[in-house]
Amino acid sequence: MSVGLAAVAVPVAATAARVAPTAAGARVAPTAADPAAPQEFAEGDPVFYTPPDPIPAGMHGDLIRFQLADDSGRSRMYRIMYLSETIAGAPTVVTGLVLVPGGLAPFGGFRMLLDGHGSTGLADRCAPSQNVETQPIPLGIDMYSSNADSFVVASTDFEGLGGPGSHPFLVGISAGRGMLDSGRAARQLPGVYVGHETAILGFSEGGHAALWATQLAAEWTPEQPILGSVIASPASEVVQRVHESVGNPEVEALAVGIVAGLAVAYPEAQDALGTVLTTSGQELITAWNDQCFHESVTTSGGAFLATDPTTTEPFASLLAANVAGTVATPTPLLVLHSSEDERIPVAQSEVLLTRLCGAGQVVERRVVPGVHASGAAAAAQEGVDWLVGIASGTPPTSSCGG
Repeated sequence: MSVGLAAVAVPVAATAARVAPTAAGARVAPTAADPAAPQEFAEGDPVFYTPPDPIPAGMHGDLIRFQLADDSGRSRMYRIMYLSETIAGAPTVVTGLVLVPGGLAPFGGFRMLLDGHGSTGLADRCAPSQNVETQPIPLGIDMYSSNADSFVVASTDFEGLGGPGSHPFLVGISAGRGMLDSGRAARQLPGVYVGHETAILGFSEGGHAALWATQLAAEWTPEQPILGSVIASPASEVVQRVHESVGNPEVEALAVGIVAGLAVAYPEAQDALGTVLTTSGQELITAWNDQCFHESVTTSGGAFLATDPTTTEPFASLLAANVAGTVATPTPLLVLHSSEDERIPVAQSEVLLTRLCGAGQVVERRVVPGVHASGAAAAAQEGVDWLVGIASGTPPTSSCGG
């Protein structure tokens, strides 16, 4: 049986802004006398993605490598590799992209935007930073945003996409840490002048990650307070998504991806995979070690799930623990969702809104016209404009009653 995970393979509709040199200073190469300095790799050098062995000591968010990926006149794009930490507390490295606007930085430095991309896959070759030459760049800010030139954008690949290990798909703590640490790393790029203002934007899988980054920020990166977060078409309702996929051949592959992500992060889930996956489900995970979600893969056929993970331990508890948006934060939120979203039903962000309002969160929800990818375009335009308004002192609007 041939299957592709179109339900979560989400290319961004709008083209991201590409970068030109900053006037803030020249790039600085590390020296032998300064072994802790980030190492600059030549443009196009594939060794950039070979993980360092051993992983160097340092703080999560430390920049350890960077590489020019594109310089087309308007702005400059870098690949980055930086330190982070797994859920188990082990050091790891994560890759990503940074876009730096051209020209002089404004007084006080550029704003920083932490971006969470839509789902691409579980394999390293699906990392957005590895595909900038062939695919639209999945960043949450583009040339159509009136405020594009006021942000440096740090877009993590997420743990396990481009770095060591597998990708903990829709595992909240991992994704949130990856986003927050990318902001720390981007601030260490030579010649990049970034101020203290930091915002978050995420789409689809990245919307789930953005919610987690927002609620982790005060503890994980307290020096990087978040002024506002845009959550677009979020994959926030992981329990509901898995439960609804059981017995539904059109979306059951999505549940396999989520279960596979839990198995990466939690040893107890890895040990119990055989209790919830059929042979075809396990074959699908194996295929995704080399192929991306948008590509068709072949399995022996039949259902992927042997039972409902939402009622089977340890998956039931782990899925519940990775539901996003369960606590209030001081950061105002804007939730955007497309009215005709064919991949993440628009009703699911209404469930998210109800949960956030119940927790006391300041949150506005807007339903925009279009299909799933329209949420990315809305985030890059009206979402970024909303963030600039928040930074300028515009009070946030609440969609919560009372």
